[in-house]
Amino acid sequence: MKSIDLVKDQPVLSDVIRFAEREPVLLLAPNGHQFILSEADDFDAEVEALRSSRRFQQFLDERMCSQDRIPIEDIEREIEKNLESGRQ
Repeated sequence: MKSIDLVKDQPVLSDVIRFAEREPVLLLAPNGHQFILSEADDFDAEVEALRSSRRFQQFLDERMCSQDRIPIEDIEREIEKNLESGRQ
């Protein structure tokens, strides 16, 4: 997986897309958010590429250790609340 730190680099979008045609791209935003860009219609290849990527596995391990978690129950309540307010 290719990683691009958007604080250090300002790549041209066409270059980022070209990278994503070969392998998933991890974009590190200035605000600390992280995004993955990959080809949408090749899900099986994407899963295999991510599964075999040491860098992506390390990313998942780091995320798993993060203390910034939201319990699934809280997310479900928020979704239900939003759905109910949308029906009214």
